[in-house]
Amino acid sequence: MVNLNKVNKAELGKLLTPQKVYTFSFKKHLEEVYQKVYQDNLNYFIITNLFFVSLICSLIAYIFLYPHLVHLFSSYMSFFPYKVGIIFVSWFLLSLLVFYFAIFAFLFYVDSRFKATEAEIERDLPDFIDSLVSNLKGGISIEKALIKSVRPEQKALLKEVALINEKVIMGYSVLSALEDFRNRFNSPILNRTIFLIEEGMNGGGYLAAPLGKISKNLKRIYALDEEIKANSSGFSIIIRAITLIVAPLLFALALTLLTFIGSLFSLLTGTDSTVFTGIGTVPAEFPIYLKIFSFSMLTVITFFSSLITSQLKNEKYYEALKYLPFYILVTLFLYSWFSDLLLGVFSGVVNF
Repeated sequence: MVNLNKVNKAELGKLLTPQKVYTFSFKKHLEEVYQKVYQDNLNYFIITNLFFVSLICSLIAYIFLYPHLVHLFSSYMSFFPYKVGIIFVSWFLLSLLVFYFAIFAFLFYVDSRFKATEAEIERDLPDFIDSLVSNLKGGISIEKALIKSVRPEQKALLKEVALINEKVIMGYSVLSALEDFRNRFNSPILNRTIFLIEEGMNGGGYLAAPLGKISKNLKRIYALDEEIKANSSGFSIIIRAITLIVAPLLFALALTLLTFIGSLFSLLTGTDSTVFTGIGTVPAEFPIYLKIFSFSMLTVITFFSSLITSQLKNEKYYEALKYLPFYILVTLFLYSWFSDLLLGVFSGVVNF
């Protein structure tokens, strides 16, 4: 038996982390985001732990799915080599799916923490610049003014300014420390603001006046940004309502209509009248095919609506996968519930 304590979990985590997922450089992006959030290299020990947890979860899921697998491939299970092959392939695919889901969930968690930090700094930036202008007007040097301008409640910004101050104490110039801070974030607002401060310091001019203008511009930009987000959130709500409620309801109506027509034709052909002798019946497989088609189409609709809403919220395309499993489960549950409800309502008209 393998002793897991002797396994180099960090090296195993490096081997397990995929370099690319389709065209997305997964490993590189994860390392960059992790370093930005935790100021340290990626701890691959976490990936190894996620791998073992995913194996346990996939094993539990496989125990519940195995009876359905046997029923699906019942004609092949009697032959032992086929049975072993089916079990191995299905177990491998399920484990791979669960592991990829786990590492993408970890990426989303780290990336969401980074975005939350970035958004908090952007929100506190105008007040920070106002305090910085006041301190510069009081004759304080830029190095000391940076520290004095941050309030204790501005935790994310305080952490970054403290890091800038540490670099200055270690011998870095203020310009290089500010440049490192600017390069750590993907925010155009932070990038341009810090760049203007750097340019002002390089020019040797008085920073208070341009910084005051920057603060006013930022406040105006944030007001416009809130208005744009309010408008786009309305479209996002409409798209989600169509995806989660309207689409399942329409597919449930289609299934109800097909069942209604099939039952009606059965009643008509069962009568003694010769008028309805030429009417056929709906095959029993059709409702099953329609259910499979409905499940597939609802999944596709939910996927693309998630991509659209992520674009409206100005998020990266892979962030659309964050809530996709939950939305798919809700959509399919509502489809099943609407189907049962409508069949129950119309069952009084025609005996299904």
